Amino acid sequence: MSEWEKVPAGTVATQRKDVVKLKPGVEYRTMGVRWYGKGAYDRGIGTTETIKAKRLFRAHAGDFVFNRIDTQNGAFDVVPEALAGALATNEFPLYSTNRDRLSERFLLLYFQQQSVLAQIDAMRAGSEGRSRWKEADFEAWRIPLPSPAEQRRIVDVMAAVDAQIDALSREAKTSSQAAIAIAEDSLAEYERVPLDPHLERIEGGRSPMTTGEQPSDGERGVLKVSAVTPFQFVAEESKALSTETVMPRAAEVLPGDVLITRANTPERVGAVCRVPGSVREGLYLSDKTLRMVPKETLDPDYLVVAMALRSSRHHLRSSATGTSASMFNVSQAKIRSTLVPLPNAEFQKAVARVTMASLESASGLQEELVHLRSFRSALLTSLLNQEIEIPESYDALLEGVT
Repeated sequence: MSEWEKVPAGTVATQRKDVVKLKPGVEYRTMGVRWYGKGAYDRGIGTTETIKAKRLFRAHAGDFVFNRIDTQNGAFDVVPEALAGALATNEFPLYSTNRDRLSERFLLLYFQQQSVLAQIDAMRAGSEGRSRWKEADFEAWRIPLPSPAEQRRIVDVMAAVDAQIDALSREAKTSSQAAIAIAEDSLAEYERVPLDPHLERIEGGRSPMTTGEQPSDGERGVLKVSAVTPFQFVAEESKALSTETVMPRAAEVLPGDVLITRANTPERVGAVCRVPGSVREGLYLSDKTLRMVPKETLDPDYLVVAMALRSSRHHLRSSATGTSASMFNVSQAKIRSTLVPLPNAEFQKAVARVTMASLESASGLQEELVHLRSFRSALLTSLLNQEIEIPESYDALLEGVT
C-alpha cells in the first residue's frame, strides 16, 4: 500500500465568492456553522438593519465551509441541500473542491479528527494576536489525497457508522421524552414554586489549562461540557489537567452530585444529570458545569427530574444569553428562578424512582452511543492513517447495493 500524497488544501479546493450586495428592505436567509461537529445551520432572516456587512456570500449545496472563529472546536461542514442559496458572512468561507481529485465529504472527515483539531488549536495559540483560522491557513494546510476510489470507500464506511449513531440518538431521545411525559402527568396538579429556597448552594469550577488529552489513570482531569447529558454522566468526556494547574477542592466531582451545564449549544444548555455512586478521584468541574446542592426539602434524584421537565428546560433555554449561536450561557440567578412542582418528600422519591426506571433504556442507549462515537473516532483515525485499508472488492459490493 503506497503512502498517500499530501497537498495544500488550496490546490484542490477553491474559495467560492458568489457575492450578494445587500439592499434596504430586502430579507435575506443566512447560515452559519456551529462547533463541536454540529455543522451548518439556518441563522434565520436578516436585513440591512440587522446585518452589519454590506455584502454576503451565497452558499451552494456541496460547498465545504468552516467557521473561522471556532475551527479548533470542529466547526466544519458540507453545505446541505436544505441550505443551498443561504447567505454567509466572511466568517464562514465557502469552498468548492476539485471533485476529480477531492471529495468534499472526505475533506470533512479529515477535519473531524481530534488530532487535526488539536494541531489547529496549537497553531492558533502559538500565534500572538491570532483570533481566527483564516482562508490562508486552510489553503496552506496539507491534507492527504488518496485516490477518488479510496476516498469514496472511506466516506461510505463512515456514513454507515454515522447513520447508526443518528438512529441510536433518535431512539434515546424518544425514550427520554416518554419518561419525562410520564413524570409531567404525575406532577400536573402541583403548584410550581421557585427553586431558590430549596437550594443550599450552586457552585462551579474554573477554565484551567489542559493537555487536550483524556486523563490516564492517576492523572487529574476536568470535565468537558459534553460530560453532562440529560440524565447521563459521562466521566470519559474529560481532559487531563496540566501539571501546574491548581484547582479548588470544592470543584472536585463527588459521587451523588447533581450537575447542570451552564454553557453549551442552545439546545443543550441546562442539561442535568446525577453523578453515579462511584467516580474517579481527581476529576473537577469546569467553569461551564455547575453543581446544585439541594436542601433537605428537595430529593437529589427528584431535582434532576424537575430540572428536566419541559417547563424547566424552556425556562433555561429562553433565559440563556449569548452573541454566538454556538455557545449560550445561563446564569445562576436564572437557574434559581426556575419554577418546579414540589410535592412532599415521599412523592418526590416515588416520581424520581419511576422516572429513573423508565429512563434505564435511554441510559443504556446513551452508553452505547458513547462507545459507538469512540469507535467512530478510532476507526476514522485508523482509516486516515492507513492503518486499515478497505479492499477494492468493496467497490463491487457498493455498486450492488446502490
